[in-house]
Amino acid sequence: MSGMLFEESETVIDCERCGVRLKVTGRRNPKAKMLRRADGPKGLCVNCAVHDWLRNTYPVNILLAQSGPKGLAMPHIQEQFTGIMRTGMADAMPDEINWDLIIENWELPFPHKVKPGPMNPCSQKEIDEIKEGKRQGFSTYIPEPDPLHGKTTITTFEELNLLRPGLGDKLRKCLKKE
Repeated sequence: MSGMLFEESETVIDCERCGVRLKVTGRRNPKAKMLRRADGPKGLCVNCAVHDWLRNTYPVNILLAQSGPKGLAMPHIQEQFTGIMRTGMADAMPDEINWDLIIENWELPFPHKVKPGPMNPCSQKEIDEIKEGKRQGFSTYIPEPDPLHGKTTITTFEELNLLRPGLGDKLRKCLKKE
């Protein structure tokens, strides 16, 4: 749940995470699947709500646990998140998000732990272990390009050489000896 910084309201609260003052609004989108406005005097500011969504959504939570939040400052990452917000019919608007503040407040604790669920198979413990380097997240292995471009039948010695340099030449020599 997120309170909004810009709405006019009688109710003013503090963000449960960073402490920023918020005005709570009663206008909500019942179809919002992410970054919903608070329905009462509780919740997170939009920046903390974005961070909470990121840390509870797989695989982005694993990527951020491995690399940290600096990539969130990149405009193309922010644009992609705007598309996610649109798809999720978010109550929050993209221009309300202060990405620099999200990065600055990255290490502040949340009032609740990450729990495995439909959008995230990882627990808080697993994410913490990845962040601390005690557990491997995503592999950094990048496969080599396929030298045969998907071909499944080898018909020449040169194709064997593409798979393993010199293999075709060795086979050719062995066959000539017999």
